[in-house]
Amino acid sequence: MSVPPAFAPPEDSAGRRIWKVDPATGLPVPRYDGRSIVNLAVSLPAGPRRLRGPPLAPPLADDLGGFPGSGDGPVVMFLVDALGWSGFLDWTRNGGEAGRVWGRSAAPITTVFPSTTTAALVSLSTGVLPGRHGLVGYRQYLPRFGVVADMLNMAPVGSSTRDALIGPSWTPSMLTGAPTLFRRGMRATVLSRDLFQGSGLTRLLYDGAEFVGYATASHLVHQLSGILSRPRPPKVVFLYWAELDTVQHLVGPDRRWFAMEMDRIVDLLARTAQTLPRRLARSVQVAVTGDHGQVPATLARRISVDQEPALLREIVRPLAGDRRAGFFAARTGGIEALERALRQRLAPGSPVLGREAVLGAGLFGPPPFHPEIRERIGDVIAFPRSPECFTYLLPGAAAPTRFLTGAHGGLEADELLVPLVAGSLANLTDASATVARSKR
Repeated sequence: MSVPPAFAPPEDSAGRRIWKVDPATGLPVPRYDGRSIVNLAVSLPAGPRRLRGPPLAPPLADDLGGFPGSGDGPVVMFLVDALGWSGFLDWTRNGGEAGRVWGRSAAPITTVFPSTTTAALVSLSTGVLPGRHGLVGYRQYLPRFGVVADMLNMAPVGSSTRDALIGPSWTPSMLTGAPTLFRRGMRATVLSRDLFQGSGLTRLLYDGAEFVGYATASHLVHQLSGILSRPRPPKVVFLYWAELDTVQHLVGPDRRWFAMEMDRIVDLLARTAQTLPRRLARSVQVAVTGDHGQVPATLARRISVDQEPALLREIVRPLAGDRRAGFFAARTGGIEALERALRQRLAPGSPVLGREAVLGAGLFGPPPFHPEIRERIGDVIAFPRSPECFTYLLPGAAAPTRFLTGAHGGLEADELLVPLVAGSLANLTDASATVARSKR
């Protein structure tokens, strides 16, 4: 099958080397064989690993050599939400000396499918492919709970109560089929926004790890410096930064604001390095990557499924998946009718595929799958072409106060490709520190 134009391999030659296309569907497939963020997780220094749980993904490909973790110092695994390869590449070419240094230390890899935070972060924290751990959407049907749930808030879609699914006997295994790397033996500390501490998603993602919160950018530097300066620091520090994702959702994937956020990120690390003894800054290894990129979404091209009678009459539960990859559950005997309705509504060339075709293409990784995977993803998966996107509002629910003009979750190159930047903390920040001193 030919590749739909919106999902064609990226023009960048480095990007083409990692691109893989399923011959049956023509869709891009994440490089779970050694060039994705799940392979990155498995390559982190972990020490002995218990064997309980599904098999781990393979490590990073050999030609991505130089990945941090071989030295004596701790590794900072820095996940920048929405750090896409396209915007990053533009910044390296136009971002001054710091951009050039980071560009020389970077290579493109893929995130997972769907290209969304919940699926990507669970893959990163477990080292297991999405089809095996089972968290495969921002909104996801959970058969045991009988609801389509918002996985960021761990609550039924439309609920105003955060963590409504989390009862006194709740455990992560009720949702995911894989233990975290921390339960398999990795000694790690998680540094993330203090607002997330204790939430259901945080408990699932970082089960078994120490959690340290930060409130502001300067507080992040203070907290990270303190962790790295401990007499016995953790082998791995998982650092999460959400603000690049936030600004791109609000204003779209604009290169100006992307570059501003990248400059802030480099500055955060440079200021951290300046607080440490030089020897320690050289020993700390850093790996920077993203969970997805973003593409433009326009209000005029929004497909509000709850306002589309031709679609509503063919589905039996609320839309699941993501704005850029919708999971639809058809009425009994109505799969073909649902596929026709979607093709008539979507822009020409937008893939609409049955569940088995998507599983067979390897978008969630190869089997064995989570036992609920088929129920969780529904019967039909549809991929709008940007700037189209899906929305779904439950009857009686309050309408969103704004339309988000940046989106992700699908398979276009700007969603699927992310950078892997690797180097010592000192080397990645020397240029930034030099520039900062020259401005004083």
